[in-house]
Amino acid sequence: MEFFDRFKKKEPRALSAPPAAKPQPLGPALVEIARIITNGDDAVLRDAAACAEDPRGWFEAHQERYEERCIDSPDDLDLVLWLGLADLLEEHGWVCERDWKDELEDFLYFLGHLKGAQSLGLPMEPAWFREDGDIPLWCGILADKWSAQGIQVAAIDIDSDSYVLFPATAGQLSQLRQLADAVGHRIDGIE
Repeated sequence: MEFFDRFKKKEPRALSAPPAAKPQPLGPALVEIARIITNGDDAVLRDAAACAEDPRGWFEAHQERYEERCIDSPDDLDLVLWLGLADLLEEHGWVCERDWKDELEDFLYFLGHLKGAQSLGLPMEPAWFREDGDIPLWCGILADKWSAQGIQVAAIDIDSDSYVLFPATAGQLSQLRQLADAVGHRIDGIE
């Protein structure tokens, strides 16, 4: 049934409006976005640079991942780069992609095991949450609980009914919003 879930109507997203200006090329911004999210993780930066320098080669090397997203051609290089960024960040443990109808237990497990959450020592007490909530509600609770540290849950918008989540400081999120907007994409806080 999971295959058919891709064709269901998407739920509205809690992200900012898309940019109005003509976007800049994504390649140069991709490595900078990866650097900010990972605090300069060398392995991630090497992969991000490889993806940015040769998106067609990256597509060929990671074709199975793209096929899982129903992308069977590297013709849309911008899409190849943006999805490649999300996938490589997930592969290295910096982001987690969660379905819009995720269960609380899974949401807390995957978000809590991200490298950024671990390095920041972010608390995530199950008692804070309602089981029948959803990702925006749960992220709002975390933003409130983490507000003293200036951290909230952010998302890379990949134009799907899933959320690519990671913890971010206000400063990081501001930089990421600007970079993503400049290249015609969105990264924003979820609340």
